[in-house]
Amino acid sequence: MLASVDPPEVQLAMDETWHLPFRWVSDPDGTRLARPLAAWDDDASIFRPVVLALAPDGREVFRELSRDFTDRPDDEPVLAALEGLGLPALPDPAPWRPEGVRPEPSERAFTPERFISYFRAIKMNTTALAGRMVDERDRHEVQQETAMATSFLDAFDAWRAEHPPGRQ
Repeated sequence: MLASVDPPEVQLAMDETWHLPFRWVSDPDGTRLARPLAAWDDDASIFRPVVLALAPDGREVFRELSRDFTDRPDDEPVLAALEGLGLPALPDPAPWRPEGVRPEPSERAFTPERFISYFRAIKMNTTALAGRMVDERDRHEVQQETAMATSFLDAFDAWRAEHPPGRQ
């Protein structure tokens, strides 16, 4: 499941654009999920990215809360936590189609066409900034952003192989 501040129409458009198999929860003011999960950014009025994995008995087996909207967790730690449960694989869920909702892309929607240039710019800029940092902690922070952008670009290459531009 994914949650965002966007209304269901925008969430559905995102699912269709990116071929996502996820259900969404609309939480415009953060009261349903973001605030109870301590994942609300009061200054920006948006979710801070959070990945939460629960075992079938409701136990929390993984949680990573990002520091801000640019910080994205790596997928390996959450996958390791889920694999550690030893559960059988589930079939892919049916596409999410909320009744009475028509997809309406947001003007600020992140499209596949924008993805590469956006993350290439992050990668190039953070690579340059890392070389300017004099404090080792700051350099490490910037290098983490570079690694995140590289990981996203690599994942996008795999996604694009499955969803060529003519079929997006």
